[in-house]
Amino acid sequence: MSSQLTVAPQIDQSEILALASKYGQPLCRRHCIETDAYMRSYRGQADPNRRGEVVFAIRQLNGEILLHTKHRYERPIYRLPTGRIERGESVESALFREIAEETGQKVQVCRFLGVLDCHFVDEDSVIPFASYIFYLQSLSEAFSPSDTEEIAGFRTVPAQKLGAVAQELRSLDSFRRCWGHWRSLSHDLVYNALACGQLA
Repeated sequence: MSSQLTVAPQIDQSEILALASKYGQPLCRRHCIETDAYMRSYRGQADPNRRGEVVFAIRQLNGEILLHTKHRYERPIYRLPTGRIERGESVESALFREIAEETGQKVQVCRFLGVLDCHFVDEDSVIPFASYIFYLQSLSEAFSPSDTEEIAGFRTVPAQKLGAVAQELRSLDSFRRCWGHWRSLSHDLVYNALACGQLA
């Protein structure tokens, strides 16, 4: 591989420490992901207006975890909701903004579960992308997303089924193979925390 251009990491350690003091110490994982054509177009370029994403595992009043799917998917692909962190926006502000936009639910943060420091590797570049993962409790049953053009539907699954959801994402083929692998990583982390007894 030729010498690689690495974009400066977008993770602010002081922000992680502040979040950890409020919501618990997160697991921090780094992954290097070889990009394919779709991921090069989707995550293969640094976005100056985006510094990462929030991933939210919201426990519903029925005890199950919320998943969603989007209109742009070629078929329904249910996964944990996510949302962008704007440049200059705090992780915590992005979390509540995106939950309001994508679900409309009132929530309480239970735990800061993890940070995925993913590095998307191309022939001559490495683009870092951070995912901040939270576990929350819903305080309402109804869904009223403001982003109705994006969200196509919801379903819930027991926490013990998130491992199967991760495996479904890893099993995606065609142009979603790399994307599915990347998306599976956050589901694995949540599954290991919730279904394997790390949280009450």
